[in-house]
Amino acid sequence: MPVTFLTSLAHFESVINGNRPVIVEFWAEWCGVCRSMSPLFEQLAAQNPAAQFYRLDIEDVRDVALALGVRNLPAFKVFKKGVQVGDLIGADHSQLVRLVKNM
Repeated sequence: MPVTFLTSLAHFESVINGNRPVIVEFWAEWCGVCRSMSPLFEQLAAQNPAAQFYRLDIEDVRDVALALGVRNLPAFKVFKKGVQVGDLIGADHSQLVRLVKNM
């Protein structure tokens, strides 16, 4: 499944409250480290069709980033049925693989 952009708070809420596990990558266009993690995130999305992978640009959807306390990029958060069950702050490839594997 391809990575889909989240475009609003309502979109975010509808996605995380579904039945499938969801992982959201919080990033910004100006964040070089974020861009370096994106290919791995997209690869993991293709390899894990049972989960949903989303990307949220903190410049476009600030209210979600603020509500979840995202202060450092990149940030990855895992949700199951509306509840956050995991997260990763920073650009650590092996930890991102582990986070997805444990979803």
